[in-house]
Amino acid sequence: MNIFNPDPEQYLAAHAGTVFVRLNRGVIRGTGADRLDLLHRLSTNATRELAPGDETTTILTSDKGRIVEVLRVVAAEDHILMITSGSDTEPVRTWLDKYTIMDDFATADATPEHAAIGVYGDHAKSLLADAVGMEIANAGKVARGTIDGAEILVLRDVRLTGAGAFLVIAAHDAVGGMIGRLVAAGAEEIDGATYETLRIEAGVPEIGRELTESYNPLEAGLTQHISFTKGCYIGQEVIARLDTYDKVQRHMVGLTFAGGATGFDGDEIELTDAEEGKKVGAVTSIAYSPRLERMIGLAYVRTVYSVPGGRLRAGDAAGTAVITRLPFD
Repeated sequence: MNIFNPDPEQYLAAHAGTVFVRLNRGVIRGTGADRLDLLHRLSTNATRELAPGDETTTILTSDKGRIVEVLRVVAAEDHILMITSGSDTEPVRTWLDKYTIMDDFATADATPEHAAIGVYGDHAKSLLADAVGMEIANAGKVARGTIDGAEILVLRDVRLTGAGAFLVIAAHDAVGGMIGRLVAAGAEEIDGATYETLRIEAGVPEIGRELTESYNPLEAGLTQHISFTKGCYIGQEVIARLDTYDKVQRHMVGLTFAGGATGFDGDEIELTDAEEGKKVGAVTSIAYSPRLERMIGLAYVRTVYSVPGGRLRAGDAAGTAVITRLPFD
C-alpha cells in the first residue's frame, strides 16, 4: 500500500493559505429527455427536479447496496454533466447503459474536453472570486463564467483545509488561463501526495480506496447524499434496511499509528483485535501527517470496535493503531 508523504512547503502552504490541485476526474455528458428522471430512479439522491444551474451529489450503488461511483451532477438547459470521483468513465457509462431500457437517455465521455481543479483554504472563496471575476454560488448552485472565451464551472467541494473548498470544471481551452489566474491571485499548487495527505486528515473517502464495491454509503459516512423519501433506486432496499434496523456492520474511521512506516507492505493491511487477534477491519489509506507528527490512516472497522480510543494491531506494523474521530484534530 502506498504511503503518502506530503511536500513540506506545499503542506505548510495548505494550512497557512489557499492552494489548488489538478484532480484526476472524469466527465460524462448525459442527453435525452429522460436524463434527470432516469438518474433519479437509479441513484441514491433526488435529481428529477434539478433546474439548469443546479447541482447535487448522488451515488450509484449495486443491487447489494455497494458503492459503484459517487457523481456530481450539474444540470444545464439541454444536458447534464456527471463528474465522476475517479477518472475512468467507461464502467460508469456501462452501468448506466445497463439500466437504460426504454428511456430517452444517452451518454458521451466528455473528459477530454474538461479539466478538474480543486481549490482549498481559508481564503479560497475570495481568492477564487477574484481570479475568475465572478460571484461564487452557494451550495447546490453552479457559478458559470468564461476564461479566454472558454467556459468554467465552479461548485462547492468537500473541505480539506481551511474554511473554503471549491471544484472548478474548466473547458480544455480555459485550463492554462485558470491556473495562471490562481497563481497570480496568490494560490499555490500542490502535488498528488500532499493532496492525499490533506484528504486523509480531513477524513474524505476516495474512489478506489474507501469508495469501492466492498463498502456501502452508510459505512462510508455518505448519508447526506441519500434520499430516504424519494422512492426506489438500485440497491435501495438493502440501504433502507440497514438504516431502519441500525444494521451497519462497519464504519470508516481514522487511525493514528504509534510505530513508524514499516510493516505496511501488501495491498491490504488487516486490522486485528489486540487481545484475540481476530480480523476486525482493514486499512484503506495511509499518510504521514507533519501536523500530527505521525502516520495516520483511514480504515473500515467493525462497528463494535470502531470506538474512538480503541487500539488495534495493523498488519505486521510495530506498535498499535488507535482509532480517532474524523476529521483528525
